[in-house]
Amino acid sequence: MKELDLLKIMMHKLATIESKMIKHDDLEEMNEQLYEQEESLKNIQNNLKDLKLNMEIKHIENMNSDDVLLRSILDKYSLQYK
Repeated sequence: MKELDLLKIMMHKLATIESKMIKHDDLEEMNEQLYEQEESLKNIQNNLKDLKLNMEIKHIENMNSDDVLLRSILDKYSLQYK
């Protein structure tokens, strides 16, 4: 085997190692991005829970105000017919 052949083999091995390292670096970056996305999704989920709770509270408040309004209207009509 000549030096040139050995050099070609070494260069090929180095290129293979380099491509694997690039893939590893890409995976690390992807892991970081996935972690950030997971944190963002947790925040969105918490915000949605808060929104749902607020909507339920507002709905109950609206139902109560509707009930009060209806009672006052019914009371007015009942007083008119007495």
